[in-house]
Amino acid sequence: MKRRKPWHDYHHKGTYMLTLVVESRQPLLGRLITASKGTEETFSAYVELTELGKAIMNEEAKKISAFYEMVEVWKLCIMPDHIHMIVRVREDMPDGKHLGDVVRGFKVGCTRSWWWLSAIPAGETAGVVETKKTTGVGEAITKAGVTEEETTTPAVSPAGNNRPVLFENGYNDQILLEDGQLDNWLHYLDDNPRRLAIKRQHPDYFTTMHYTDIAEWHCQTVGNSFLLNIPDKVAVIVHSAYSDEEFADYKQKWLACGERGGVLVSAAIATREKEVMREAMNRGYRLILARENGFPPLYKPAGESFDACSQGLLLQVSPWEYHMQRRTISREQCLKLNRLVETITQL
Repeated sequence: MKRRKPWHDYHHKGTYMLTLVVESRQPLLGRLITASKGTEETFSAYVELTELGKAIMNEEAKKISAFYEMVEVWKLCIMPDHIHMIVRVREDMPDGKHLGDVVRGFKVGCTRSWWWLSAIPAGETAGVVETKKTTGVGEAITKAGVTEEETTTPAVSPAGNNRPVLFENGYNDQILLEDGQLDNWLHYLDDNPRRLAIKRQHPDYFTTMHYTDIAEWHCQTVGNSFLLNIPDKVAVIVHSAYSDEEFADYKQKWLACGERGGVLVSAAIATREKEVMREAMNRGYRLILARENGFPPLYKPAGESFDACSQGLLLQVSPWEYHMQRRTISREQCLKLNRLVETITQL
């Protein structure tokens, strides 16, 4: 999502993880190199940078602090078709500047490097550039013409001409707010090449299927859809009337299903439902998770959910389309999700 957070002032200091995507996701910045050694625990991958990727790593990223002394680049991860970076703004920005100005300046510099390395002449229009240096940085595929706004940083042509731009309009930002969040970001960036390699090895487990029919519902699914066909499934639904003894008995039966190769199905709404599904995931059992929200384009699970999907152990299901609203799940939605859970166990 490329919307800025309306409750945050981007003129002030803060720490952010930014994501910028190459126009049309062309792999202009690098090439994924994998080194599989038999198991995912020993599986490794890295990105071999193109000349453009090297220029961004060694030159353009360093210019950020040169132009904005209060901004530090803590971590940079260049993938074939996008960039992640962790930046810290140590103090308030000068003269009404904000984070979007920093990102825009960085994107302009990267685009100029692309022009130079690709020998893209002034006045080049959209389409394939025929004359290039042999740097492997790809082809021109778009042209400029968008005005910058406060909430986005469009990939406008720096010189205001028809030469192509490197990045898509806008960018994504995440704000550092909680303890442990920075460590999670650092791990995510370090592990990004391996995750991409695993996703390419198991494309069926990461494909969003927009209309999978489950009884009366048309559901979006991400993960191993074959879990729907396993007959041994249990619905993990914890009612508020359950005593501690009843819950302990049900929990034992549900985990026993996972131990014998069955599937635990739940919306994981109540605290005790989350507890059961958490333990099942820790044990490496098969899971189907019903979600209130659908999945955006190019969605992929994060953290443990990613690893579970890559091993075929997880399916995420939503009976509703994706939305970007901040809202609390209603009682009616909870009841519908639990009914979906029970329906799945009967398939």
